[in-house]
Amino acid sequence: MGEHDNGQPRWNASDNLNSLGAPLDYRDRKEVDLEQAQSVVRSAQYKSSFIAIMVSMHCHKLYSDSQDAKVQSFLSEQATMREGYMKLNSLSSKVISQCYQFLRFCDDLSLALCQDESCNKKVVSIDPILGEEEVKLSRNDDGSYSLDPWIFYEDKLIFPIEYFQTSKKIYKDDEDLKKDIDILRPYRSEFVFVR
Repeated sequence: MGEHDNGQPRWNASDNLNSLGAPLDYRDRKEVDLEQAQSVVRSAQYKSSFIAIMVSMHCHKLYSDSQDAKVQSFLSEQATMREGYMKLNSLSSKVISQCYQFLRFCDDLSLALCQDESCNKKVVSIDPILGEEEVKLSRNDDGSYSLDPWIFYEDKLIFPIEYFQTSKKIYKDDEDLKKDIDILRPYRSEFVFVR
Protein backbone atom coordinates (compact mmCIF):
# COMPACT_ATOMS: atom_id res chain seq x y z
CA MET A 1 0.00 0.00 0.00
CA GLY A 2 2.72 2.39 -1.08
CA GLU A 3 0.11 5.02 -1.89
CA HIS A 4 0.45 6.48 1.59
CA ASP A 5 3.64 8.28 0.51
CA ASN A 6 2.78 9.14 -3.12
CA GLY A 7 3.67 12.60 -4.28
CA GLN A 8 6.62 12.97 -1.95
CA PRO A 9 8.90 14.70 -2.17
CA ARG A 10 8.83 17.96 -4.07
CA TRP A 11 12.06 18.83 -5.78
CA ASN A 12 12.33 22.57 -5.12
CA ALA A 13 15.41 24.40 -3.83
CA SER A 14 16.38 22.42 -0.72
CA ASP A 15 13.05 20.95 0.45
CA ASN A 16 14.59 17.48 0.71
CA LEU A 17 17.85 18.35 2.47
CA ASN A 18 18.57 19.06 6.11
CA SER A 19 20.53 22.11 7.25
CA LEU A 20 23.82 20.30 6.58
CA GLY A 21 22.84 19.34 3.02
CA ALA A 22 22.18 15.65 3.72
CA PRO A 23 18.96 13.99 2.45
CA LEU A 24 16.09 14.77 4.81
CA ASP A 25 14.27 12.07 6.74
CA TYR A 26 10.55 12.68 6.15
CA ARG A 27 10.01 12.34 9.92
CA ASP A 28 12.06 15.50 10.36
CA ARG A 29 9.87 17.65 8.11
CA LYS A 30 8.44 20.53 10.12
CA GLU A 31 5.76 21.85 7.78
CA VAL A 32 2.69 20.10 6.39
CA ASP A 33 2.54 20.00 2.60
CA LEU A 34 -1.25 20.24 2.45
CA GLU A 35 -1.36 20.13 -1.35
CA GLN A 36 0.57 16.85 -1.35
CA ALA A 37 -1.62 15.38 1.40
CA GLN A 38 -4.81 16.28 -0.47
CA SER A 39 -3.38 14.87 -3.70
CA VAL A 40 -2.34 11.56 -2.18
CA VAL A 41 -5.77 11.01 -0.62
CA ARG A 42 -7.53 11.94 -3.86
CA SER A 43 -5.30 9.50 -5.77
CA ALA A 44 -6.03 6.74 -3.24
CA GLN A 45 -9.77 7.27 -3.64
CA TYR A 46 -9.48 6.24 -7.30
CA LYS A 47 -7.87 2.95 -6.27
CA SER A 48 -10.24 1.79 -3.54
CA SER A 49 -12.19 3.09 -0.59
CA PHE A 50 -10.15 0.87 1.75
CA ILE A 51 -6.83 2.32 0.50
CA ALA A 52 -8.33 5.80 0.85
CA ILE A 53 -9.20 5.06 4.49
CA MET A 54 -5.66 3.85 5.22
CA VAL A 55 -4.04 6.84 3.51
CA SER A 56 -6.41 9.22 5.27
CA MET A 57 -5.55 7.68 8.63
CA HIS A 58 -1.86 8.07 7.84
CA CYS A 59 -2.41 11.77 7.12
CA HIS A 60 -4.19 12.07 10.46
CA LYS A 61 -1.28 10.40 12.26
CA LEU A 62 1.29 12.63 10.58
CA TYR A 63 -0.53 15.96 10.78
CA SER A 64 -2.86 15.85 13.80
CA ASP A 65 -0.50 18.04 15.88
CA SER A 66 -0.53 20.84 13.32
CA GLN A 67 -1.95 24.14 14.57
CA ASP A 68 -2.72 25.29 11.01
CA ALA A 69 -6.49 25.86 10.57
CA LYS A 70 -6.40 24.64 6.96
CA VAL A 71 -4.70 21.41 8.01
CA GLN A 72 -7.25 20.88 10.80
CA SER A 73 -10.09 21.50 8.32
CA PHE A 74 -8.55 18.94 5.95
CA LEU A 75 -8.30 16.40 8.78
CA SER A 76 -11.93 17.01 9.73
CA GLU A 77 -12.98 16.41 6.11
CA GLN A 78 -10.91 13.23 6.13
CA ALA A 79 -12.67 11.94 9.25
CA THR A 80 -16.04 12.47 7.54
CA MET A 81 -14.81 10.69 4.39
CA ARG A 82 -13.49 7.73 6.44
CA GLU A 83 -16.80 7.39 8.29
CA GLY A 84 -18.69 7.32 4.99
CA TYR A 85 -16.41 4.67 3.49
CA MET A 86 -16.53 2.58 6.67
CA LYS A 87 -20.32 2.64 6.63
CA LEU A 88 -20.40 1.83 2.91
CA ASN A 89 -18.11 -1.19 3.46
CA SER A 90 -19.57 -2.27 6.83
CA LEU A 91 -16.18 -1.84 8.53
CA SER A 92 -15.88 -1.20 12.25
CA SER A 93 -13.51 1.30 13.80
CA LYS A 94 -11.72 -1.60 15.50
CA VAL A 95 -11.02 -3.39 12.21
CA ILE A 96 -9.85 -0.19 10.55
CA SER A 97 -7.60 0.61 13.50
CA GLN A 98 -6.05 -2.87 13.36
CA CYS A 99 -5.42 -2.59 9.63
CA TYR A 100 -3.85 0.84 10.01
CA GLN A 101 -1.64 -0.31 12.88
CA PHE A 102 -0.34 -3.07 10.61
CA LEU A 103 0.34 -0.57 7.80
CA ARG A 104 2.13 1.75 10.22
CA PHE A 105 4.17 -1.13 11.64
CA CYS A 106 5.28 -2.15 8.13
CA ASP A 107 6.16 1.47 7.34
CA ASP A 108 8.20 1.87 10.54
CA LEU A 109 9.93 -1.46 9.98
CA SER A 110 10.83 -0.59 6.38
CA LEU A 111 12.23 2.77 7.50
CA ALA A 112 14.35 1.11 10.18
CA LEU A 113 15.69 -1.39 7.64
CA CYS A 114 16.30 1.11 4.85
CA GLN A 115 18.03 3.57 7.14
CA ASP A 116 20.06 0.71 8.61
CA GLU A 117 19.11 1.77 12.13
CA SER A 118 20.10 -1.67 13.44
CA CYS A 119 23.75 -0.86 12.68
CA ASN A 120 23.63 2.19 14.92
CA LYS A 121 21.85 0.41 17.79
CA LYS A 122 21.89 -3.19 18.87
CA VAL A 123 18.08 -3.32 19.06
CA VAL A 124 15.55 -1.01 17.39
CA SER A 125 12.11 -0.70 19.02
CA ILE A 126 9.09 -0.43 16.75
CA ASP A 127 5.66 0.53 18.05
CA PRO A 128 3.39 -2.47 18.57
CA ILE A 129 1.00 -3.67 15.90
CA LEU A 130 -1.71 -4.28 18.48
CA GLY A 131 -1.64 -4.14 22.21
CA GLU A 132 1.15 -2.82 24.39
CA GLU A 133 4.20 -4.85 23.42
CA GLU A 134 6.86 -3.14 21.31
CA VAL A 135 8.46 -5.22 18.59
CA LYS A 136 12.25 -5.28 18.77
CA LEU A 137 14.27 -5.50 15.56
CA SER A 138 17.80 -6.83 15.82
CA ARG A 139 20.46 -7.73 13.29
CA ASN A 140 22.07 -11.13 13.61
CA ASP A 141 25.78 -11.82 13.07
CA ASP A 142 25.05 -13.39 9.66
CA GLY A 143 23.27 -10.20 8.45
CA SER A 144 19.76 -11.57 8.84
CA TYR A 145 17.19 -9.93 11.10
CA SER A 146 15.03 -11.11 13.98
CA LEU A 147 11.93 -9.67 15.57
CA ASP A 148 10.99 -10.13 19.21
CA PRO A 149 8.27 -11.14 19.58
CA TRP A 150 8.24 -13.11 16.34
CA ILE A 151 5.11 -12.07 14.43
CA PHE A 152 5.21 -14.32 11.38
CA TYR A 153 3.90 -17.85 10.83
CA GLU A 154 7.02 -19.00 8.96
CA ASP A 155 10.38 -19.49 10.68
CA LYS A 156 12.21 -17.72 7.85
CA LEU A 157 11.07 -15.04 5.41
CA ILE A 158 12.92 -13.32 2.59
CA PHE A 159 11.77 -9.91 1.37
CA PRO A 160 13.30 -8.83 -1.95
CA ILE A 161 13.82 -5.09 -2.26
CA GLU A 162 14.76 -2.54 -4.87
CA TYR A 163 16.51 0.66 -3.86
CA PHE A 164 18.51 3.63 -5.08
CA GLN A 165 21.85 4.63 -3.70
CA THR A 166 23.44 8.04 -3.47
CA SER A 167 27.14 8.56 -4.13
CA LYS A 168 27.73 11.24 -1.50
CA LYS A 169 26.37 12.40 1.83
CA ILE A 170 26.06 16.16 1.24
CA TYR A 171 24.29 18.01 -1.61
CA LYS A 172 24.14 21.67 -2.53
CA ASP A 173 20.41 21.56 -3.40
CA ASP A 174 17.54 19.25 -4.40
CA GLU A 175 18.59 19.27 -8.05
CA ASP A 176 22.07 18.03 -7.07
CA LEU A 177 20.46 15.19 -5.06
CA LYS A 178 18.00 14.38 -7.87
CA LYS A 179 20.83 14.13 -10.43
CA ASP A 180 22.71 11.74 -8.15
CA ILE A 181 19.82 9.25 -8.00
CA ASP A 182 19.89 7.15 -11.16
CA ILE A 183 16.28 5.93 -11.38
CA LEU A 184 17.11 3.78 -14.39
CA ARG A 185 19.56 1.70 -12.36
CA PRO A 186 17.94 0.44 -9.17
CA TYR A 187 19.89 -1.89 -6.92
CA ARG A 188 18.42 -5.14 -5.67
CA SER A 189 18.89 -6.85 -2.37
CA GLU A 190 16.88 -8.74 0.19
CA PHE A 191 16.07 -8.68 3.88
CA VAL A 192 16.12 -12.09 5.53
CA PHE A 193 14.16 -12.59 8.73
CA VAL A 194 14.68 -15.68 10.88
CA ARG A 195 13.01 -16.77 14.08
